[in-house]
Order: sequence, then C-alpha cells, then structure tokens
Amino acid sequence: MTYYVYLPVIWKHYYPPEARALWVTRWDYTYPEDVQEIVARAAYANFNIIFFQVRGQADAYYHSNYEPWAERLTGTLGQDPGWDPLATAVELAHAAGLELHAWVNVYPVWVTSPGGQAPPEEVTPTHLFWRLSHTYGWANWRQWDEEGPMLLTDRRPYLWASPAVTLTVNHIISVCQDIMTHYEVDGLHLDRIRYAGPEFSHDPISKARFAEAQMLEPDLTWEDWQRAQVADLLSQIYEQVILTHQDVMLTAAVWPIYRDYWDWIANDGYDGYYQDSQGWMWKDLIDAIAPMLYTVSTKDYPDRFDVLVRDFVSNANERHVCPGITADYDSFDRIWSRIEIARQAGASGQAIFSYSLINKWGYWDEFRNGPYAIPADVPPMPWK
Repeated sequence: MTYYVYLPVIWKHYYPPEARALWVTRWDYTYPEDVQEIVARAAYANFNIIFFQVRGQADAYYHSNYEPWAERLTGTLGQDPGWDPLATAVELAHAAGLELHAWVNVYPVWVTSPGGQAPPEEVTPTHLFWRLSHTYGWANWRQWDEEGPMLLTDRRPYLWASPAVTLTVNHIISVCQDIMTHYEVDGLHLDRIRYAGPEFSHDPISKARFAEAQMLEPDLTWEDWQRAQVADLLSQIYEQVILTHQDVMLTAAVWPIYRDYWDWIANDGYDGYYQDSQGWMWKDLIDAIAPMLYTVSTKDYPDRFDVLVRDFVSNANERHVCPGITADYDSFDRIWSRIEIARQAGASGQAIFSYSLINKWGYWDEFRNGPYAIPADVPPMPWK
C-alpha cells in the first residue's frame, strides 16, 4: 500500500516578470532619513527597481575617487556630508527586496546661472570643469554651436562637454568603473547621453577629429560621426564596466521619439540629439532603455504614447524597453492607462517619473492597490 503525505501549500501570487522602476532625483534626498522613506514607499507600492541619481553635474553623491562631493548635500562642493547616500540606498533597497541602479548624468559638467559661476577650483578631487579647462583651455572642451562655445550664463540648465573630447570619455568610464567596483549596485542608469541639441557640437576638437575620420571614410557624414561619438562611449562602458559584472544591467533614459516619422516635433532623438537609441539595442550595446514619454510632445497624447512604445518594442532586439511615464497627472487613471498600454504593447515594464511627483499627488496607495497590486520580479537579464 502506498501512503501519500499531503503538505500544506502556501501560494504566493506574482505578476509575470515586469520592471517597475522609480526615478529618484538627487533633489529628493538630503539626509539618511529621506532615503529610508524613499525605499519604504517604493517597496510599499510594489516597485522593484530604483533609479537613484548619484551624479548630476560632474559631482558625487557617494564616496568618489574622481569627483568631489556634491554641494547640495552640505552647501560646500567637496565637503563630506558624513554619510554615503549611495551606500545607504543600496543597503536599504536590498533589505526591502528592491534593485538599486546608480543613475548618472553623462555629459553635463556644471550648471549655468545668470551669474555664471564656475565651480570652486580648490577642491579634492579636482572638479572635471577645471581638469578639462587646464588640459584643453577655457572653451575647446565644451559643446559649441556655430556661434561659439556654451557659456556659464546660457539659459539652458547645464554646461555640456563635447563627446569628442578624450579626457571626458575616459573620465566618465572611470566614474562608472569606480561605482561598480565599490558599490553592490544592480545596474547603471545613464541619462543625458546625447548632444545638447541639433546645433551642437561645432567645437574645434570635434571639427579636427571629423576631418581626420573623413579622410579615411570620405562618405562619412557629420551627423553619423556625431552619433558614433555617443555610441562609442556607450560601447566602452558596456565592454569595460558592464561585461566584467555579468549580473549588472546597463540602462539609459532616451529621447521619447527616436525618429519622427509622423512630423510631431522639431527635433527627434536620432537627428536632433544624435542619439541612436534603437541602434544601440540592435548592436547589443545596452540591456534596457527607458524612453522618456512625458515631454510636452507626448505627455498628453495617449495615442502617441501607444505608437511610440510599439516603435521601440518592435526594435528592441530582445533587449528591454521600459517606457517612462510621468506621475504628474491630476488623475491616476491617466497613469494606469499608460501602464496598460505598455503591457499590451509587449514592453518589459515601466519607469515612473518621479518619486517627488508621486508624493505631490499622493499616489502611493493607487499604485499598490491598482496596477502594481500583485508584486512582480524584475525581468531576467538580456543575454550578454
């Protein structure tokens, strides 16, 4: 006779794997208690990834060997705040079952202002603004339009470095390696990995390097060469930083309209900002992208949102596409409907912008009781 022993089965319902990323900007925290609250709210609402910003303008919100502590933490650039935001975020996120991805602004070097103040020169480590200025002169390393270099008094929020400058490229790679080496982050999230606009960059270094490249490849266009500068940096980060950490994901926030086939805007990602985000996926240079589908041209157009998500998903090359959705709506239904559009289109998840905007509208319960009511695991890593 055969005897069967029946053991109680504990069922735990999970949604199919789906990225539920939350952008946390550097303005969202000042003290350890802020990070505790951020992680607790994200876990409560069943998010599973935090994009935690740790580099804004060539400064650091962690113990960096290459860049000074951010001024915003203490009021003084380079002053140790007495705690490490990235280390704190990693520890708390992992304890809560969340992934923590370090969010890095790539090409901005400093902020602009009416007063046009440069960062202090006597800080340790030396700020990238001064390293570039001492190496290349006051202006040559900056992005230029046809009238000249960006200025600290420009109306745009950032002073951008030219992607063609070797020191900039090597420095950014070193910053990424430093984070990967000293922190147990689950991913590296790149932002502003593009040119500042279609009028940039006509700097002397770019012009000289393009002329050399064109001698070897006469049919090379200026636009293709510029796109290649951005892609080359991404390729080096992937090869030198990410492939040595097989369990770490490389992601990027990308322009919401890759190529404007519909004549919706003046400048798309490909021709306006020289960001070939779909090409990155086809060339296996990145694990996931988060198209920022919350700009003026997309925020209030659910039909456009649907079209653009499907355009990115159809060109994913088995990479992950996680459409960026703003939380800045006066009705949560507008967020929920976009989450469902992304799911129906076959996206790998969503990225919500941002922590502060969810706080603004008080939508934590809506996420927990609505589209994120059932927890979900992060999708598996794309093949590397």
